[in-house]
This record gives sequence, structure tokens and C-alpha cells, in this order.
Amino acid sequence: MIKKIIFLLIICSLGSCGFEPVYVKKNEYQLSIKEITLIGDKKINRSIISFTNLKKINPTNGEYIVTITSEKRIEIVAKNKLGNASIYRTTIIVNLSLQNRDGDTKLKKFETAFSYNNLPNKFDLAQYQKTIEKNLIDIISEEIIIYLNT
Repeated sequence: MIKKIIFLLIICSLGSCGFEPVYVKKNEYQLSIKEITLIGDKKINRSIISFTNLKKINPTNGEYIVTITSEKRIEIVAKNKLGNASIYRTTIIVNLSLQNRDGDTKLKKFETAFSYNNLPNKFDLAQYQKTIEKNLIDIISEEIIIYLNT
């Protein structure tokens, strides 16, 4: 009986500690964006814009000019005895630039990578690479949201 009371008290005290999930305020940063410039891989840029929900809120009186530069690299990390690729690495690099009216610029680089083995079926390998790319874009988008919220 005492264990139940102690457990109940611990649960009640932890319930009011002020913990709040990061993504509850996903769309509350609301930067006053004047212009969004996208450079590099269109698929990556579109995915980031849709995931982070960046929009031009007030184009005439906007305070920030946002520039997103993205790049995707697929590299061969290792080869087998015959010289065929055995391990690949996909890297996605995104540079985010926030420039305010005064000309002050904040630059932030986001980079993620994932290594994986080669598959005998090239169609399966292409599908796997697309899945990896989507997951890496989601990771970078989450990092961008956290960066904009702080």
C-alpha cells in the first residue's frame, strides 16, 4: 500500500514539471519572411519547405530573407575484390541563411549521412536510396525546426 502511495506521489509531481514536446510549437516560430530563395536540389528544398512550413507571411514588410542551399552526394565507400561497389554513403548538406533588414546574416549548416551495403537488384537499390534520402531530409528538417525555435 505504501509503495502505491509513493508511486502516485511521484507521478503527480512529475506531471507538473513543465515538460513540453518540441513539435507542439512546430508552426509557432512564424518568422516574418520577405523572400525565400532555393538553390540546389529541388526535391530536397521542396521537402524542407513543406515539412518546416516556411511561408512568406508579409512580403512587403518582411524582416527576413531566407536562402536554402541543398546538395546530395552518393559516394562509393568501399569496393569488393572485383572492383564493384560494396558500400555506399548518401550525404545531404543543407545551408540555411537568414538575412534581416539590416543586412546581418546568420548562416547554419546542416549535414547528415548514412552508409549502406550494395544490393544485387539495382531497382531495389534505387528504391532503398530514395527511402534513405527521405529519412535524411526529415532529420534535417527537424533540426531546422529546432534551430528556428531557439
